[in-house]
Amino acid sequence: MTGPNGPEHLPVTLHDLVRSCMADHGWSYTDLENRSGHALSRGRWQQLGSGVPQKRFPDPASLTAIATVLDIDITTVVLAAARAVGLDVRVQGSALATLLPEGTERLPDVMRDAILTLVRAAVADAAQEGSATDTAEQQPRPTLEWPKSAAPSRRRHNGPTDDREAGSQ
Repeated sequence: MTGPNGPEHLPVTLHDLVRSCMADHGWSYTDLENRSGHALSRGRWQQLGSGVPQKRFPDPASLTAIATVLDIDITTVVLAAARAVGLDVRVQGSALATLLPEGTERLPDVMRDAILTLVRAAVADAAQEGSATDTAEQQPRPTLEWPKSAAPSRRRHNGPTDDREAGSQ
């Protein structure tokens, strides 16, 4: 897996989190300072993104600002900060879980189930591609389905979005 975690066997660091977010969004250290409401200075963001081991663990307000600006779960930031000061901490679970933004536990069940179905299909597809030697032997790909009524394009916003609804008004 790539992203802030890099290969799965390597733990995520503050440097990885900061640099990945900067690359993804095209942000500079000044942008990070502004997005943090100046809770962390440009120099502090640069220090965190440098990859140089830190001497002091960030205070709770700084950890919260980092998590908010990078849109990453606070636990991931705390563990990355612990690694930055030299503690050997390891995350149990998948690297993908560490990338989920804060608040994902509030997703409705139907949304969570749809996301899980998507991830399971992707994992099954990756496993198939890795083990199949002949494309003719591959099984059909799993498909994702949900009721059309739940699709965002079918929801009413400021007027009808479905031709049937438009004709009935």
